[in-house]
Amino acid sequence: MPQVVTVAAVTAVLLLPAMHNRFPFVFPDTSAYLSVAYADSWPIDRAGFYGLLLAPALRSLDGPPGVWLAIVMQAAIIATVLVAACRKLLPRSRGWLIFALIAPIALLTSLSLHATQLMPDAFTGALILLAWLAASRNLADPGTPLMWLATAVLALVHYTHVGLIAVAVVATQIVCAVGGATIKEIAKRAMAAALTIAAVLSAHTAVYGAYFNRWSPSPLGGYFLFARLNEDGLVPRWFDRHCGVDAPKPLCDIRPEIPRDSQELLWGKEPSPLYDRINKRKGEPDSWLWVDMVSQAANGSLKEQPVEFARVATKATADQFVHYQALDDECPENCGNLKLFDWRPNLIESVRSSRQLTDGLPRTPIRLVTGTVATVGLLLLLPLLFLAVRRRDTLATSLLATLVLCLVANAAMAGALSDVHDRYQSRIIWLAPFAASLVMVRWRRRSELLASIAEEAKCPVTA
Repeated sequence: MPQVVTVAAVTAVLLLPAMHNRFPFVFPDTSAYLSVAYADSWPIDRAGFYGLLLAPALRSLDGPPGVWLAIVMQAAIIATVLVAACRKLLPRSRGWLIFALIAPIALLTSLSLHATQLMPDAFTGALILLAWLAASRNLADPGTPLMWLATAVLALVHYTHVGLIAVAVVATQIVCAVGGATIKEIAKRAMAAALTIAAVLSAHTAVYGAYFNRWSPSPLGGYFLFARLNEDGLVPRWFDRHCGVDAPKPLCDIRPEIPRDSQELLWGKEPSPLYDRINKRKGEPDSWLWVDMVSQAANGSLKEQPVEFARVATKATADQFVHYQALDDECPENCGNLKLFDWRPNLIESVRSSRQLTDGLPRTPIRLVTGTVATVGLLLLLPLLFLAVRRRDTLATSLLATLVLCLVANAAMAGALSDVHDRYQSRIIWLAPFAASLVMVRWRRRSELLASIAEEAKCPVTA
């Protein structure tokens, strides 16, 4: 089976949940991301590059056909990365074997559910695999610069992707160094990663500077951090010490009105004085004054209570490893009046008649199956990593080590900066059973393993 046919077959499998749903899966945040394509605007609290990536497909065909074209493109990108990862560990395998390996993972984990959701989380797992693929190759190898470029593109669609790239590259290079890669080659790969990350951060900063005259890669980052620290109790203690002394007086004046729940504070589910002053006036000069004030409170809380912050963040990080059920999409409850309906009224019928919004999905069985498979994969990761080290299989070791550390990093970023939601970890939890299956198949196929180890066990170094 030629590689293009394999990718097409995997893409078709990834699309099955959306076909069963009768439309790609949506989320309350979907409108913010697609505002770039549909409203010619740029979200100030989201990475708008996701909408920019899908814009050619969304705008080439009007209404539902454009959305379907976009989701096919999204699934094809993910399928390409999955097949490339399999080819890396199983270089002599036929296409049918690679398809047989990926298809069950796609259908029995959260992979296909995220791959067909109109959210940038769809690309997170693929980004980690792509960063590992790029970091385990010599820069002189054909196609490596293009792979780094693709990594940068996927990194642009979500703020957390920058951190995951860094973790993936560091993990891979540590294993490669132990496996025999030269310091010179390690330095080259580290430089490529640094340039990739710098390019991504610069792109975010440039866009926000051009649109809002706010030269920051995440202009509302302090606001989101404030909401989290306020819910955890760190900000109220900071208020107790600084209000009436050196804390911003306008912020202290509305302190009794600030809801403790971060979701109420940020999204105005209940009356929130900050929602009215920041969210409803995004980009206006007065709103930036409030963003600066809450950022001062958040930063001050962190500086004065690092131990308490570490304790709370550690607990939230651990919670991410027991909260990763699929379909944590807040629909149909909060998806009935998406903003994108104002931009494309011809989407209303298709979205509202989907099984997701008519509550016609068998959520309990889906969560039972995907959760069980994910848990088994998680339990296998560390034993397989131990065996990979014992077998001196450097390539498998680098993949497993990268995924273990990225799972922890993803949980830590979500745990430290946001509430615990299942979708934050479910977007990449499928990597555990995928890697476990891939490595076990690799070890069963002894001839391929020996050939691969002979060629790539040291994370190929320049002769």
